[in-house]
Amino acid sequence: MDLLVDIGNTRIKWATLDDSGLGEQHAAAHTGWAREHFMDQVLRGARPDRVLVSNVGGLRMVSLVQDALEYRWSMKATFAETSAAACGVVNSYPEPSKLGVDRWLCLIAAHAMETRASCIVSVGTAMTIDALDANGVHLGGVIVPGPDLMISSLMKGTSDIQTKAAEGSIAAGLFANNTLGAVHQGAVNALAALTERAIESMRLNLRAEPAVILTGGACRRLEPLLASAYVEVPDLVLRGLAMLAAPQSSMIGFVPK
Repeated sequence: MDLLVDIGNTRIKWATLDDSGLGEQHAAAHTGWAREHFMDQVLRGARPDRVLVSNVGGLRMVSLVQDALEYRWSMKATFAETSAAACGVVNSYPEPSKLGVDRWLCLIAAHAMETRASCIVSVGTAMTIDALDANGVHLGGVIVPGPDLMISSLMKGTSDIQTKAAEGSIAAGLFANNTLGAVHQGAVNALAALTERAIESMRLNLRAEPAVILTGGACRRLEPLLASAYVEVPDLVLRGLAMLAAPQSSMIGFVPK
């Protein structure tokens, strides 16, 4: 049995992987975590054979994971890294390692799920959109602030929006009659519009209808605003990690730290 861990900017997700497949995903916000939090939340089950990690949370999280594993089980984690190609997917970046490992794992998982082109939308602290053709070739992507980061930038970076947004309500539509609603509704509608723009661009360039895959802790805030059909896959990064961990992959793309 393996323990798979996906560390994002704000949240950490984990699940077990055994001969029956990927287990249920668990998730928690990791802000302020110390070794004890990681042990109590992520390492509370049986000792796995391996701990495989996707990390975009920085060096502090690397140290925290290794410290907790050494203390609890006297073992080390193995961290996924982006490569030029893996599991049938080809990286479009001239310097492959510059593509975020979470995006890379999402591409791998999407290619395993779909036989057609895919538009992968991950909505968290940041929102990323990546295009993948039917042959597994990454066509590139975009990165923008996620809804909360977009909202906080307006609140903190302007003179009086935060004061005017101290009270109000948030509605489902685009236009709001108060500042709080205008900020929140503007943010999620902007992200939904970018998502639709990306889908339409793929339709035009590939002359085909892409599968739209949504993931990330904030993706449900966009879902009611999308006109295109989509599927939500909350554990997409973990699915990619599981693909990379499969015996036939020979652990290409993993490095001990």
